[in-house]
Amino acid sequence: MNTAPIFVGGAGRSGTTLLRVVLDTHPHIACGPELKLIPSIAAHWENTAKHFQEILKSYQLTPAELNRSYQSFIRHLLQPFLDKSGKQRVAEKTPNNVFFFYHLHQMFPQSPLIHCIRDGRDVVCSLLTMNWINPETGKKLPYVENAENAAHYWVRSVAAGRASARNSSVKNRYHEIRYEDVVNEPEATLKELFDFLEEPWDPAVLDFHLTRRDLRAESSAQQVSQELYSYSAGRWTRDLKGEDKDTVKSIAGDLLIELGYAVDQRW
Repeated sequence: MNTAPIFVGGAGRSGTTLLRVVLDTHPHIACGPELKLIPSIAAHWENTAKHFQEILKSYQLTPAELNRSYQSFIRHLLQPFLDKSGKQRVAEKTPNNVFFFYHLHQMFPQSPLIHCIRDGRDVVCSLLTMNWINPETGKKLPYVENAENAAHYWVRSVAAGRASARNSSVKNRYHEIRYEDVVNEPEATLKELFDFLEEPWDPAVLDFHLTRRDLRAESSAQQVSQELYSYSAGRWTRDLKGEDKDTVKSIAGDLLIELGYAVDQRW
């Protein structure tokens, strides 16, 4: 049985919070609010491994030992939450984890990496309704300011996750899950997910909305407190118009076709 931590990532507004509450409903898995620290730790790991090789050697620290040190740090951050849950396994959902799947694999080679993907046109529409603030600047995050930034962010997020899966050692630990499949075919989609996670199927995960949990830090708190619904799938047909539609098409059109969300550029 694989008890390694599970890491979830994907562009914001791609269903990562929905997957978080589904995972947390499973009797073996605890998945709390976004820790948000994992991407920063992974970036620090990359910087250390890349630029401090000689000094690490002086301290008798091999790459494997460096990986174990960072793994230990992350485990210590997650352990109190896991202990309180009384469950066997922890999952951490922060959207920007998707940019660091390769890094996380180096630290946790047995950990599953779950990439949530949603139609980029719907992601853009949803992002533009958010008021997410960069705590360092006090200003809105660039990718919620306009359609151009949002589309570029979606493309970068999806491309980063899929690029990590092209690494031969990562691909067997990588799993893509589509938001549209979760809301339209939840049982089949989630059975496939839990099979990948080496966890038994439990139909209780379909009733995630019945579990009371602290969702104050979650942008999708209202949505994930309800039963699954598919109304938000395809919202771009109602909300994406004019110049914004043309902008998204020029930036994300090719990737939408590659992912099967569009047949061609005529949408």
